[in-house]
This record gives sequence, C-alpha cells and structure tokens, in this order.
Amino acid sequence: METVAAVDDRRKVHLAGIISSLVILPRSAAPAVEAELDDGTGTIALVWLGRDRIPGIEPGARLEVTGFAARRGGRRVMYNPRYEITRISGQEDS
Repeated sequence: METVAAVDDRRKVHLAGIISSLVILPRSAAPAVEAELDDGTGTIALVWLGRDRIPGIEPGARLEVTGFAARRGGRRVMYNPRYEITRISGQEDS
C-alpha cells in the first residue's frame, strides 16, 4: 500500500486513510460525491461521478481505495475509485 505523499500521476495506486471532508454537488449540477482522503502524509480528492450519495462514505470513515491517480488544479485526485469501508465513523476499533 502506498502513501498519498508518494503518489505519482497516471498510475494505479492502493491507499488507505480517513475521510476528512465530504462534498455532495447540488442537484442543479451533474451528480457527484467528492471526499478528501487523509492518510497522514497528505490528502487526495476521491470523486465518484454520477452519484448523489454513497452509504458509509462520511467524515471519519476509514477507507481503502484503488484507482488511477491524477492531478486537477495542482491537487491529487482519483475518479471513481474502487473502495472498501474498513471502519465507519464512530465505530470503535477492535
């Protein structure tokens, strides 16, 4: 598993971190869910196009994601990544 700080553009990566923020674009725009994944080394925007919500994707949730990294406006982004929710916000670690 890589770190966000080590992500190169246009390369498939596998990352894990915590959702630090979530934006759902208004209904007047094309539907999309955008979340910031923070792994402690940096953040990457995760964007799911064509969705207006994703159950379990919320601030504080821990995810593992796989997809192709890119840059948009100088920041790291991953479109429509495959994801696994490994801990839901407020859930205790066992």
